[in-house]
Amino acid sequence: MTRTSTLALTLALAVGIAFAQPNYGGVLRAGMQTDPVGLDPHITNATATRNMLENTYDTLVMFNASLELVPGLAESWSASDDGLQWTFNLRDATFHDGSPVTADDVVFSIERIKDPATASPRSGNFAVVESIEATDARTVVMTLSEPFTPLLSFLAMSLNVIVPQHVVEEHGNLQNVVVGSGPFAFVEYLPQTRLVLERFADYWGVDADGNALPYLEGITFTFYPDPTARTTAIQTGNVDWVEYVPAADVTILQADPSVEVVGGLSANYRSLQFNVAEAPFDDVRVRQAFAYAIDARSVIELALFGTGGVLAEGTTVPAGNFYAIDESPYAERDVERARELLAEAGYADGFTFDFYITSTYDFLRDPAEVIQSNLAEIGVTANIVMEDWTIYLPTVQASDYQVTLLGSSGQTDPDAFLYTPFFSTSNNNYHNFVDERVDELLLAGRREPDPDARREIYVEVQERILELAPHVFLFHSAQYSAHRPNVEGFEHFPNTSYLGFRTTWLAN
Repeated sequence: MTRTSTLALTLALAVGIAFAQPNYGGVLRAGMQTDPVGLDPHITNATATRNMLENTYDTLVMFNASLELVPGLAESWSASDDGLQWTFNLRDATFHDGSPVTADDVVFSIERIKDPATASPRSGNFAVVESIEATDARTVVMTLSEPFTPLLSFLAMSLNVIVPQHVVEEHGNLQNVVVGSGPFAFVEYLPQTRLVLERFADYWGVDADGNALPYLEGITFTFYPDPTARTTAIQTGNVDWVEYVPAADVTILQADPSVEVVGGLSANYRSLQFNVAEAPFDDVRVRQAFAYAIDARSVIELALFGTGGVLAEGTTVPAGNFYAIDESPYAERDVERARELLAEAGYADGFTFDFYITSTYDFLRDPAEVIQSNLAEIGVTANIVMEDWTIYLPTVQASDYQVTLLGSSGQTDPDAFLYTPFFSTSNNNYHNFVDERVDELLLAGRREPDPDARREIYVEVQERILELAPHVFLFHSAQYSAHRPNVEGFEHFPNTSYLGFRTTWLAN
């Protein structure tokens, strides 16, 4: 075996830097936007679930705060010259029920995600895994049907976790039981109230000085769907930390001496998404008309208060990313061209449609009225329909909508930005988009190891997607958390992960 990646790194590299003289003890009170959407990590794609459970489970490999791949449950790995066989060597780790993490659990977990019966939205992450076997208790060998450049990135995704085989077999799924190997063990979940974790004393991770992680005695996640309530809670000290600081309150909290704001631009995208199987959005001219009519700059200024995001200059891939493009035919708003396209499509007098959005996340809710106003200028009436995230997301995943405002976060590889939403048979292609050329290019991008050649492929993919306009690309969110001054050691991850809780501590 060659290209060996034996990485004798500590968890301090996996989750961030070590902080001086951390204190042990204390329960972090975290204010969250919404409840998890299911507790089984393999069958949900909800960021809310990931945010609360990624520190109860572990992945084979991990990202650190610089988005470098580092060891997780696999302390080392290697690949064959042709990239078709990968060997992972497991560390000594224990599940929360006291059973050891074994190679059989790894095999079971990857096969469970792949299994169509599981209905995992990420089954495509491991579609090219031809076989996976445990050659002994601590060694896993994965054989691929073809080279697959994003493999390690997908193994590091926070919901592609390793679960105990015996627990799944006993309970059937993981919706009512949470048993991982991460630094915090599950205690309870009371819907619309709280989710509670406690420190796992036998966690394998240590900091740079060899001290056992985590430092916190536990985390209590309390739900504040009202963004104003979340801001008030951090200002008054009712919580120690909050996620998703509302765009309207970023500057307010930055000026508050009792609060520290952390974050910035993150790996994500937000877009208007058409169900292209539904008329009139099966007509590319209608979709292009929307793209010309919508003023994304006004969305950012009016709905995001100028602080909540940056303009999507190309597609899903943020500007500055090696694989991004920075040109779009819709870069400048053109209302006249939008009207011409609608007339060509037979809708010179406009039409009415249901604009389905979530009431839960302000950055997915507040742009709707700006977009509604934009479309009114071309004679199109958007009937805004709002529902809570726990109802909204399953409805969108069932493709039961005409037009919605959604996005995704946590991407590190261009495959996650592009294949995941746009490949014709992807489980995350909720909008029924199908294009043979896009499929061909996306498959080629998965196989190509050379970054420059890969970039050429993804540039062509994005140009084709812009032409066909299954989405109107609006902005990339800036994501901020805020905490009280006694919260130390928490790091912002650009992929929006909360793995920083593993090194967080509370000062006296």
